[in-house]
Amino acid sequence: MITHLGIVIPAHNEQDEILGCLDSVAQARAQVPEGLAQSSTRILVVADACTDETVSRVADFAEQHAHVTILETSFKNVGSARNFAWNHFKQTAEAERDVNFDLTWIAFTDADSKVPTHWLTTHLAMAEAGSDCLVGTVSPRPDTGSAALIAKWHSHHTLLEDHPHVFGANLGIRGSYLNIIGGMPELPLGEDAATVAAVLAAGGNVRRTDTCRVLTSARLEGRAEGGFSSFMQSLR
Repeated sequence: MITHLGIVIPAHNEQDEILGCLDSVAQARAQVPEGLAQSSTRILVVADACTDETVSRVADFAEQHAHVTILETSFKNVGSARNFAWNHFKQTAEAERDVNFDLTWIAFTDADSKVPTHWLTTHLAMAEAGSDCLVGTVSPRPDTGSAALIAKWHSHHTLLEDHPHVFGANLGIRGSYLNIIGGMPELPLGEDAATVAAVLAAGGNVRRTDTCRVLTSARLEGRAEGGFSSFMQSLR
C-alpha cells in the first residue's frame, strides 16, 4: 500500500491558470480512500522565478488547504523546480517519521493543466499493481485553442494504452526509483522523457496509459523554448 503521496506542480508566472490546476488536484485528492496516503499527502507548488501574482494566489489557496505548500525558487528551469520539490518532500517525510520510499509515490503535473477526479486513484492503483512509473497522456483544453489547432495536435499524437509519448503534466514515479536515479534531471526541457528513460535503464516497470488523461493549455506563448507551446505554434 502506498503510504506517502506527493503531487508536484512547477509554476512560472501562472497566475491565470494555477487556481484551476489546484482546484482539480484538490478534487482528485478528495477521491483517495481514507487510509491510502490521505493523511500523508502533500501538494507542492514550486513558484519558479515568478514575477506575477502566482505566489499570492497559491498562498491564499493554501490558507484553506493545509496540505498545500508553496516553494519559491529562482531556477527558471522546470527540471530543477521538479527536483527541488522532490527533495523537499523527501526531507520532510524523513524528518516526520520512518518512510519507506518503495511505498511512496510522486505525481507530477503542470500549473496550466487540470487533472481528472480519478487521476490520483488511477496513479495509486497502478503503483499498487507494480508500476514504478506511470506515463499518462494529455490533451489540449478546448477553451484554450481553436478547434482546428487542437485537431492538428491530435493528428500528431496517438492517445492509447502503451502510447509512445511522455508528458510532464501527467507523470508518476515511485519514490525508491527517484532515489535510484538521483532525482529528476535538472533540465530546462525534456526532463520528463529523461526521467522515464532513467527509470527504464534502472530496471523499473513503466506503465504507459490513457486512463487518466490530463487537460492542458493550448496556449502559444511558451514557458520553455522548444516545449509544448512551441509545438503548438508550429501547427498554426
